[in-house]
Amino acid sequence: MPDPFRLDGEVALVTGGTRGIGRAIAELFRDRGARVVVCGRNDELGRAFQYESGIPFIRADVTQDDDVRGLIGSCVGEYGGLHVLVNNAGPTDLLHSRDVDGPVGTVSPANWRRLIEQTLTGAFLVTHHAVDQMVRAGRGSIVNISSIAAAQAMPGFDAYAAGKGGLEAMTRSVAAGYAHLGVRCNAIRVGTIAVDHGDGATGRRRFASADTAPDAWRRAEPPAAGRPADVAHAALFLAATAGAYVTGVVLPVDGGLGSRSLMPWQTSRPERVDTYECQEVAGAAGPTKP
Repeated sequence: MPDPFRLDGEVALVTGGTRGIGRAIAELFRDRGARVVVCGRNDELGRAFQYESGIPFIRADVTQDDDVRGLIGSCVGEYGGLHVLVNNAGPTDLLHSRDVDGPVGTVSPANWRRLIEQTLTGAFLVTHHAVDQMVRAGRGSIVNISSIAAAQAMPGFDAYAAGKGGLEAMTRSVAAGYAHLGVRCNAIRVGTIAVDHGDGATGRRRFASADTAPDAWRRAEPPAAGRPADVAHAALFLAATAGAYVTGVVLPVDGGLGSRSLMPWQTSRPERVDTYECQEVAGAAGPTKP
């Protein structure tokens, strides 16, 4: 039986794929057999990424229609089609500055337009030009990288939250509108991820070590930052045949952050039960404590 997590024969495009979450997705897809192309706005960073990873890089600003036309044309011309699209490109400058976004009463109209273009319009443009190639192939998977800001209030990030909310709404519409043509569309709602944004900071100064991320959901306090690989594995599931029966879904990858209660415990908190206590309750059914 073929491995449902393989991507052999698939052509995949990852936008904003030279670092962080996008890079983790691109490299995992490559390792699982896909022919991967990444795009980004920084040509120098892209060339370095291509040299290190062996994954082709195409310079493109996904908010510019002409750039996107050329990007899709290059993918199809070089590889003969396009089957998987990951819309990952986004406004990374939000993480470096607090004067880009803001409350609706203070954020400038220019910055509002800029953030909506980077969070929503860019994903629309790439999907707009890519979906026809998927329809021609009779199959396709689109994975949109969203944010917990689409579902939970983040005061001061009003434009960013609006863009990601729109991205999730578009995800559902595309899934319903193109299902009969063999194209699936899903989103990943990302929580806090420890990412190197090019300045040497990985988020660990503000959040607990990413090394503990796999067990972060067990704790009562907000979880430690996850890893880019956590998002990449979810994207692989949605892109591969393993997720063939999944479409129109927004999958949270947030360490349980979206399900944290705002109330304190009203009853005693469940704790680990000692193994021997369980055996004693079972009586003669199991081994006894030495």
